[in-house]
Amino acid sequence: MNAAVSSHMTGLLRGALFCLATLVMACTSSLCHAGIVVIGHEILQEMDKTVVGRIYTGRTVQVAGVAVQPVNMKTGDAKRASFLRTILQQSDDDYVAYWIVRRAIGKGTPPPEVENAQAVIQFVRSTKGAVGYIDEADLVPGLSVLFILP
Repeated sequence: MNAAVSSHMTGLLRGALFCLATLVMACTSSLCHAGIVVIGHEILQEMDKTVVGRIYTGRTVQVAGVAVQPVNMKTGDAKRASFLRTILQQSDDDYVAYWIVRRAIGKGTPPPEVENAQAVIQFVRSTKGAVGYIDEADLVPGLSVLFILP
């Protein structure tokens, strides 16, 4: 192989590696990650951020005459942290503290917590009025999308 061909192939290889590196960086950013969606039992309809926030703070217990039951991911879950930051502008610690006070003054109990998206989906499907949140990539037929986090 002569030097000109070798130099050309090296240039092509560098270009391909640059494209691959760019693609990998884009996919590790939000471009390739699904967003978080708030889902609900099939009887629930679309909601806005304020209503979702009021449900997760226990301030709204019925929507359109249907008793609502929120479900949370476990403390420490990245989806939970993102959800709380976006919907309530709270950290996980602030949210836990909020519910400690609320429970102490007799104003309810925090939503139950589950391990993963499949458990959220199962809870939402089997509980009338249930509301939960999952990655958009985990959506399956038969769920109502109530709100999409920005």
